[in-house]
Amino acid sequence: MDETLDPNPPELELRIRAFKAQAQAFQRSITALPQSVQPAIDHSLSTVLVQLETLLNPHSASLLIATHQTEEQWLALSACLPFGIFSCNVQGQCTYINSRCEEIVGHTLEESIGDRWLKYVHPDDRDRILPRWIEDAKAERPHTEQFRVITSAQEIRWLHVRTAPMFSEQNELIGHTGTIEDITIQKLAEAKVQASLQEKEALLKEIHHRVKNNLQIISSLIYLQAQRIQDPEVKQIFKDSQSRISSMALVHDTLYRSEDFANVNLSEYVQSLTLSLFNTYRIQPERVNLLVQVQPNIVVSLEKAIPCGLILNELMTNALKHGFMDEEIGEVTVILNHDSSKVCLIVENDGKILPESFELQEIRSMGLRLVNALANQLNAQITVEKAQKTRFNVTFNCA
Repeated sequence: MDETLDPNPPELELRIRAFKAQAQAFQRSITALPQSVQPAIDHSLSTVLVQLETLLNPHSASLLIATHQTEEQWLALSACLPFGIFSCNVQGQCTYINSRCEEIVGHTLEESIGDRWLKYVHPDDRDRILPRWIEDAKAERPHTEQFRVITSAQEIRWLHVRTAPMFSEQNELIGHTGTIEDITIQKLAEAKVQASLQEKEALLKEIHHRVKNNLQIISSLIYLQAQRIQDPEVKQIFKDSQSRISSMALVHDTLYRSEDFANVNLSEYVQSLTLSLFNTYRIQPERVNLLVQVQPNIVVSLEKAIPCGLILNELMTNALKHGFMDEEIGEVTVILNHDSSKVCLIVENDGKILPESFELQEIRSMGLRLVNALANQLNAQITVEKAQKTRFNVTFNCA
């Protein structure tokens, strides 16, 4: 009776199945590649997957070939793939790499067999990748890793490795198979982008530092000029202008000290500005108490932080100048909080109460007219309460 040779011994079939899964995963990942090369690679992978399915299909006529012919098909197929293929035993010792893998790692099968492949893994990556590889191998899990190797020509290449476990018919782990991609060009491009980004961040940091210094110089010049003025009202105008410039300088100082140059930590800014204004107007703590309640980590853009700071400057100045002008005793409270998409800034004092006829939109003072203009810039809503305390409530969107 004729006996038909099994063209796919169990170990080879398991290797083919595991490799098919790797090829399918690689096909799904090519969307990250440039669009100009995607169709060609996708077509090649589709052809490879069809051939793998042919090898695995028990009803295919191609399975009627001899075992050594199937092995030759497997080797020929693996040699034309755009990525490297390797397999290893349960102990992680290399048992096979295809020709493409030799090209990528820059070492032959003889230089990679067993534990020899560890010798050309970059020393800085060796201790990092081995524990995770061993952990996943023992847990029979797929593994993904990026690391460097040193080729025989002493070139450093970055590899992206994916592995999958192989099991026997008795569902016992018999080793792993995997794919290797050369991602050196991608890594070099990422490093170049990162270096460029760091250079731009350093430039932005220097810009904020110089803007802050220039504003402080202007503030100092205004202060020196004000010292020569005898008229108290004119002198106060200069002092108010100096305060507004200082509030803008403080924003740039906050950004200079921050790691994020696009956004401002409004919580820290409001705390610093409130204390600065309180000290600027030389309010005696035993006469007027300052209470600051700020919810932490409220972050807004620079375009919102500056008008918000100027509004706080005007409301604080108004409270300290007019609420306690006749040695009154009381308290000034600044509250900052937010919920989902809204930021709320509250400035209140229990000094002199505003008259019943007070209307913010009709006031003619420079400071409160500026508050109205800044609120429009922020698209903010302002409400004024005139009961037992004078309370300004400013609400605007975070974004």
